[in-house]
Amino acid sequence: MQNFFQRLVTGVQDFYQKAEELIEEERELPLSQKLLNDFIERYVTENVDQIKDLHADIFDGWLRLFATIEFKGVNAQLYVDLYLIQLHLNRETQELVFEQKNGTQVVQIDFNKWTKKIAFQFAMWFYRFKGIDPLADILSRLGIITVRSNLLHLNLERWLAHRPKVMRVLRRVEINRAQLREDQLVLQANLNFMALFGRSAEERLLDEENGRG
Repeated sequence: MQNFFQRLVTGVQDFYQKAEELIEEERELPLSQKLLNDFIERYVTENVDQIKDLHADIFDGWLRLFATIEFKGVNAQLYVDLYLIQLHLNRETQELVFEQKNGTQVVQIDFNKWTKKIAFQFAMWFYRFKGIDPLADILSRLGIITVRSNLLHLNLERWLAHRPKVMRVLRRVEINRAQLREDQLVLQANLNFMALFGRSAEERLLDEENGRG
């Protein structure tokens, strides 16, 4: 079964292998909601103890992010609606930027002690008083996103930078736009012709160091 990275690589490889047919043409690379959620599960949910579930439902123009968080005796199911306002996938930058469509909504909360309920209610009051969205703040504290100027930044470099095949592909394309459609994240890709038809100075230097000339 293809995973998120395999779909990205094979889709873009097919794109630039047909370069002669695509001069100045932007091509779409659709990634399914399932691939996106498999990626989140493997690289976020399985590596952050406090997150028991994190997944997205994708609609036309926006997505709903669900999170189940367990921390110090509190189990909270939350969701927030987001717009994707910026995406960069290239050699230098791998980042998605989201804007909240509305505030975090609470689906269900369970407490192992009544005192935790009081503490939670106080925390929610504090968030409202400070004008801070709780889910964005929690994900930021867990190191999953950063929040700047009320925008949520998801940096993919930690997962992509150590995958040589993906980075080779991203040297040959520029993906600077994307659309959210029903059950899909659709990337808008343009070829990087300089990288496609000629090696970079860095690549030539690596060849020389390896004695390949």
